[in-house]
Amino acid sequence: METDKIKTLEEFKDFASYHFKLLKPAKEKGGESIREIRFYGYTDMTCLGVNLIRMCLNIIYSDELDNREIYIGSVLELALQLIPSSEIEVLDEIYKMVNENREKNEH
Repeated sequence: METDKIKTLEEFKDFASYHFKLLKPAKEKGGESIREIRFYGYTDMTCLGVNLIRMCLNIIYSDELDNREIYIGSVLELALQLIPSSEIEVLDEIYKMVNENREKNEH
């Protein structure tokens, strides 16, 4: 549908819904939207989070950049979302299992 042919609110809603595809409404929180980011795995996702944090640290400690122009808080919030918190518990359990096996094999 071309924009010059839109005559009603319903036609506009149809037109807009066709084009607004990047963000999806979050079901659990009102007013928030979701944007999907694809990763090759947990390593890729975590490395992006670490790099975002490093970038923010470089900006904070740099004398050359005007930090007022950069919204470091929002970048750090994104980095926090990339840290697989619940999956880290699985790593702890695996670590415990490996260490228990080492102790048994040493005796």
